[in-house]
Amino acid sequence: MSYIMYTLIFLLIIVGYNCDIKIVIDDLKDDYNISINNRIWLRSSYTSLYNSNQWFTTKNNESLHLIGKNFNEGDDLILGQWNETEFIYNFNSDEKSINVTGRIRQWKLFSAITFYFDNDLIDLNNDILLDMDRVRTVFPSFYIEKLNEDDQRAYFTFAGMMLGDLEKHAGIWDSKSHFEKSGMSGGPFIIFNSTQNGQGDAILISPFSQFMSSSLSINGNILEYGYMGSIKTIPKNSTNSLIIFYSSNGINQLIDEWGKLMRLVYNKTLKYRSNDLTINYLGYYTDNGAYYYYHTESQMNYEQTILEIKKNLTIPIQYIQLDSWWYYKSLADGVSEWTARPDIFPDGVL
Repeated sequence: MSYIMYTLIFLLIIVGYNCDIKIVIDDLKDDYNISINNRIWLRSSYTSLYNSNQWFTTKNNESLHLIGKNFNEGDDLILGQWNETEFIYNFNSDEKSINVTGRIRQWKLFSAITFYFDNDLIDLNNDILLDMDRVRTVFPSFYIEKLNEDDQRAYFTFAGMMLGDLEKHAGIWDSKSHFEKSGMSGGPFIIFNSTQNGQGDAILISPFSQFMSSSLSINGNILEYGYMGSIKTIPKNSTNSLIIFYSSNGINQLIDEWGKLMRLVYNKTLKYRSNDLTINYLGYYTDNGAYYYYHTESQMNYEQTILEIKKNLTIPIQYIQLDSWWYYKSLADGVSEWTARPDIFPDGVL
């Protein structure tokens, strides 16, 4: 069995698809690494899951055991040919022997590797929930590390409100890095070669499915991906997936190509964006930074101010943007009621 498996993995490395990003399986250590142009970029760490209020993990071969590996090939109707390594894990919980599966898929037509965590046999339940900024399944996970003295990689990530714009941050990719946000506030991770000023090799890591229940957490110097920690039940026959996408042409093209692939997978187009009123026509904004952001003309309310703006403009605007000053607020100044306040618009918005 081990000799046959070793041969299969060896063939996967040598005759795998001619991509700049590759998955390298270490059959002796049962590790998987991500290489870019034949140089290791990410080394795998552990696989774990939280079920029946306790952790099961492969760390030190503790309680989650790798019992088998398989090599598969196939053809996706949308993305084309792939080959895949499947890891079968076993754990004992509530006097039951349970298997879960982790799969790593290399694509022929795209510079991408996808990871899948499959729960096929039973519902995975908890009564004591984890924090929502943690994950309750860990596959995959990677070391945050500087691999050698020549390693000059850096990272950039979106985080926080406004589609991740408010708390986006960047830094050096090593074990001493301080990450401002992960979990619910975290977003896609970009790792790039800083010697190329963001114009060369770069990878993007993001969920590939289950976007509302997938998350990441930083545990020491380990980057963990999986189901959100606050989920009570992971149903039988459910799958969580992640994508690592690569471009040799810098961060901007990386994000653009990743977005095109995601739209292809989910059959989305730019139709509505292209026809959007705010893109095609001139408008007037009262957003943060604008003169009328939480500010009116002297001795006027907002309704009078906005009408006066429209009256005096000599340019052909087609719309006006009303910012957060006009509605009722609640937690973190978020909208609580999509209704004009009488002190702002006495006669209503419409």
